[in-house]
Amino acid sequence: MRIPGLPALLGAALAMAAAGSGAHAAPLPPACAVGAAGSLSAAPAEATARNYALHFLPDAGGPSLHAASVTVSGAGGSARDMRDIIDAASVVLLGALVNHHGAGCTADYFLSTLQPVLAGLQAGTSYDISWSAPVARTGAKQIRFGAMHLHLSGGSGAQPIAVSLDLRGAGMNGDTVLAALLPQDARSDFAIPAQALGPLLAATAGRPARSVAVPVTIRTLRARRGDMQLEGSGSAELTGSPDAASASGHMSMRNLPELIETLRAAGQTRPAAALILANLVGHHTDSAETAWDVEWAGGILTVNHIPLPLR
Repeated sequence: MRIPGLPALLGAALAMAAAGSGAHAAPLPPACAVGAAGSLSAAPAEATARNYALHFLPDAGGPSLHAASVTVSGAGGSARDMRDIIDAASVVLLGALVNHHGAGCTADYFLSTLQPVLAGLQAGTSYDISWSAPVARTGAKQIRFGAMHLHLSGGSGAQPIAVSLDLRGAGMNGDTVLAALLPQDARSDFAIPAQALGPLLAATAGRPARSVAVPVTIRTLRARRGDMQLEGSGSAELTGSPDAASASGHMSMRNLPELIETLRAAGQTRPAAALILANLVGHHTDSAETAWDVEWAGGILTVNHIPLPLR
């Protein structure tokens, strides 16, 4: 399991679809995943699945997601359409959280699910999806949130699609290093071209094309863990492989020495040494804040033109 990158979670928001303009959401492929809900209530513009659970196939003991409830709102549709929307969003969310690509989650499935989203956005509709108390599990590890909310708007004409992502009350069991580093709360606002949504969905949780490259503009990024706070903005090109992705922008962090000590305590000497170097070359706007111009390319992180030895 990895700490989820906020741009990667974009796919979960984009998996939402609403039944409108003659388009319908697609049911989960039999070889992709299985979703179940204790109860489902649906209205013309909103649906809620309570006691929701989903796991990837073919192994029922593989990565899974559980939420107290999942709610989707947007254009109206049937109960079946709304349930398909919840399943699709949850597949991509789980794939992003545990870095799992389901062989049975085909690109055609994601593209079919995406069509009503594009039609609704072009007509001026916005979409929201919320998970209450979601928990993702893979093996002995689990990552949990108090709440997660995604909002989609824009996309008409040549406009990019705007996405807002809020994560609250994050925690983790089964990996002491990641548990010590995972932000408790985070928010990101970013934009993506409408034509890039299908490839991004497949790259997040399905079978990505080898050549997929999705441009993302990160307008704001904020994350907090205790007294440590991270802020940033910039641009990225996402792919099916983190090492093939690239990004650049500006980043600042408050209380960086606390993060360095956390890494040292967890025995992560190499990343701790890299952050000590980053602290030395950073711009210190006050006694607690450090800022950098950053680049990520070819698996190498560069801060203020200095490559960091992360691994």
